[in-house]
Amino acid sequence: MELSPNRATDVVRTYHLVASVSLLWFLVQFLRFVFPPLFETFQSTYGVSNTWTGVLFSLLMLSYAAVQFPAGLLGDRVGLPTVIFAGSAVFTGAALLAAVSPSFLLLTGAAMLIGIGTGPHKTVAIPLLSQRYTDHPGRVLGVMDTVGQLGGMTAPLVVVALTSLFVWQSVFLFGAIVSGILAVLFYWAVGTDSTIESVSLSTDRRTDQSDGGTSYQSVFADRTFLMFVFVTVCFTFAWNGVASFLPLYLSAEKGLSTGVAGLLYSLLFAMTFSQTVTGELGDRVGKLTVSAGLFATMSVGLGGLLIAESPIALGVVTVVVGIGFHGFRPVRDAYLMEVIPDDVSGGTLGGVRTLMTGMGALSPAMIGLLSDTVGFAPAFGIIGGTTVAAGGVTLLLR
Repeated sequence: MELSPNRATDVVRTYHLVASVSLLWFLVQFLRFVFPPLFETFQSTYGVSNTWTGVLFSLLMLSYAAVQFPAGLLGDRVGLPTVIFAGSAVFTGAALLAAVSPSFLLLTGAAMLIGIGTGPHKTVAIPLLSQRYTDHPGRVLGVMDTVGQLGGMTAPLVVVALTSLFVWQSVFLFGAIVSGILAVLFYWAVGTDSTIESVSLSTDRRTDQSDGGTSYQSVFADRTFLMFVFVTVCFTFAWNGVASFLPLYLSAEKGLSTGVAGLLYSLLFAMTFSQTVTGELGDRVGKLTVSAGLFATMSVGLGGLLIAESPIALGVVTVVVGIGFHGFRPVRDAYLMEVIPDDVSGGTLGGVRTLMTGMGALSPAMIGLLSDTVGFAPAFGIIGGTTVAAGGVTLLLR
């Protein structure tokens, strides 16, 4: 089928928008997860301990969580693309600050600014893409999340490559240059897409109506919505527990070597590519149906981690766990955008993500405490119980 000039232009605009938003999400993940591989370098450079590098990263993550709701609220008021561009400008400048920080205190401040700058992106990008691509939001969000997860996977590799050739500050300089370029690409993509402008304007008009569109209170008072929020919090709690302690669980509890445990950990993240499939599937057969199936997949995989012993068996169940956890993200986000009114989408999603990221931040500490007191097997059993509970609630919502 031959493309008309107008149709070809629409296709180009579509690719530019999805690519620019997704690649900015890649940089968000990269700039957040580039810090842990540099902890040892920070300690030798600034003479700080494990505790202080941990404090730095905790402050970054808390800053990231704290801006979710304000960013969404601002997006509802001034336009979703404006908040994305402003956030990208902040984390580009913060990365430059990190590259020239003469003291650990200033580096910590730069890390917090990176958290503040990166925090708004997904909260605002989800409603932006969902309102723009109403026919297949799950597919589009799956692409964005897949690209974003690759940012977290790439961070340690870039650190190794750049620090072997240059000073460690080059990592942040690289991030600042790339994020600056992507911010300009996003600005251009939005500026050449009249549909995005109309989406933002219509959102502003609905918010400013005297009869007031939907209130945030009315959304959060809805019992069905709150039940799904519970599901998302359970998911984040379970994922953070697995992502934090899987390598140590595999080596300490299952007797795998550190290298093999690290390989299986990489395999867990490699399953991010399942998101493009599950997002599309959610659009076609129903988001709650697919969500229930994915929670069943998570639960089966986590159960397998408890009983499997050989490296091959552990590798298989790690793949299952990865498919379940990664696959749920685009389905979750598309469903939230389906049930949240457009005129309060940014603020409402920001509130949900604040709950998710805030409660999820407690998971590593709790799982670590349980593993120290009663062992890794009971700790991972609790993670599995959390996914079973979330899956049960999802079935009730169908």
